[in-house]
Amino acid sequence: MTRFTAISTFNRAGLELYGRRMVRSFNVHWPREVILRLYAEGWNALDFFETGIVDLSSASPWLDAFKARNRYRKFRDFHWDAVRFSHKVAAVCHAARTIDADVLIWLDGDVVTHAPITIADLDALAPAGDEWIAWLDRASMYPECGFYMINRRHQNHLRLIAAFEAMYVDDALYGLAEYHDSYVLQQVVEREGVAAKSLSGAGRGTTHPLVNGPLGRWFDHLKGSRKREGRSRASDLKMPRREDYWR
Repeated sequence: MTRFTAISTFNRAGLELYGRRMVRSFNVHWPREVILRLYAEGWNALDFFETGIVDLSSASPWLDAFKARNRYRKFRDFHWDAVRFSHKVAAVCHAARTIDADVLIWLDGDVVTHAPITIADLDALAPAGDEWIAWLDRASMYPECGFYMINRRHQNHLRLIAAFEAMYVDDALYGLAEYHDSYVLQQVVEREGVAAKSLSGAGRGTTHPLVNGPLGRWFDHLKGSRKREGRSRASDLKMPRREDYWR
């Protein structure tokens, strides 16, 4: 058993565009006690010499069936692209059941760690007591789920993970207003009435709460074209930041 385990997933193109960068920054700045498990989508340890690599399709048999059933669905943009984000859900649900850690930390593959983070820092961020999840909620829309923490010791943890996974296994998410993982997870949390901890701080009123809230002290989230640019833009910062990375 360990206190914290972090996980992420990306395909082969993502490995080259941003995945290696994410892992390098993790290895430099995270405590050695925190393991990073990577769920591989079409690549393996021969492509990237790292420990803790799991083949996602093998780990989550429902994923390929979900993708096959829904690959021809039409959608306008990412808000309705359930297949694209199903990989992330499959990784989270498998890890949430199989990793013996107190807290599971999800990191999008395009999250960069730019400053050292300690176990004490992670303890302060983590959900506790009756809180199941700590996430980047936003005032006027669904949460930003590039980073979140799940309390695996919560009394209803397995039921909550089962409810999240069932949205995909049963295609129930297609009854929602949007189909991406952030919206689906929000619906599960709200329907189940489970307590959630906000990690957004003053960034809650922005669309980019990771870089504008407390997490910006350690992390950057290279959303969209920022993956190629290598960092978030000055225009993304709506709140003043004093860290060297943001100067």
